[in-house]
Amino acid sequence: MVRYLKFADFLWIPLVLVFLFPVIKYSGSHSAVEDGQITQGPLTMGRETLDNLLSDNLGKPVIVNFWATWCTPCVGELPLIDEVYRSMEGRIAAVAVDLGDLELETLLRFREEINLSMPVVWLNENDAAQLKDDWGLSDVLPITVVFDSGGNEITRVAGTRDESFFRNAVEEGSVPDATSEHQSPELVLHINVVGLEADSLTEMLIAEAVELAGEEGVDFYDPSIPADSLSMENLYLPNSGYSYAQPCVGDACGRLVRTPEELHQAVQNLSN
Repeated sequence: MVRYLKFADFLWIPLVLVFLFPVIKYSGSHSAVEDGQITQGPLTMGRETLDNLLSDNLGKPVIVNFWATWCTPCVGELPLIDEVYRSMEGRIAAVAVDLGDLELETLLRFREEINLSMPVVWLNENDAAQLKDDWGLSDVLPITVVFDSGGNEITRVAGTRDESFFRNAVEEGSVPDATSEHQSPELVLHINVVGLEADSLTEMLIAEAVELAGEEGVDFYDPSIPADSLSMENLYLPNSGYSYAQPCVGDACGRLVRTPEELHQAVQNLSN
């Protein structure tokens, strides 16, 4: 594995570990599900089902979290939201909207490992694009939008938050400060590049990534190397469809891109 490191990247490691801890806890919780302690929530598809969920839950505060399986910060954050949802059952609603996975099968495989009580909605590429336009969503994940019991948006944040943020967000009249220092980690650009080392497209993606983030801000993973493949699995990076790159700023990540031009544009979008 070829890896480029800098001090900021070491700051990234504990952040990832913090948000992966709930994931590890949940991915080992199949027996708890079987024992009836945690019940897997419903999976639905399409924009209409999301609209219906929001309509059906008027009268309750609602947390809407936009995420994707390839977004490591998203995967670490989901169990925190789910814990708030379960602990406040009946008083609030929450929904996890997967608008970053092009194939439903990807989400189905993810649900074999991670158990979430709250409803999950999968949107295909067209529905996801339309929803992003309608809701004015930026090109990063995760994004969380919180509505009060009257259906009014009270806060919107990009990047991960801790459990107390979500708990406070659904308390009537207690809108969290989305710009508070402890909720806004340093915005350091970090780019994951995945591909075969000898592939020309991989080489071009690495060169562009280094140009954008510096050598220390780039991690390269070759899926043909077992250690790299395992690291990719831990980061929920797809082990197919490479070569690709994933730009992240702080604890928010952009979509996977497959050309140097797309990577350059994606990094510009992250900074906007």
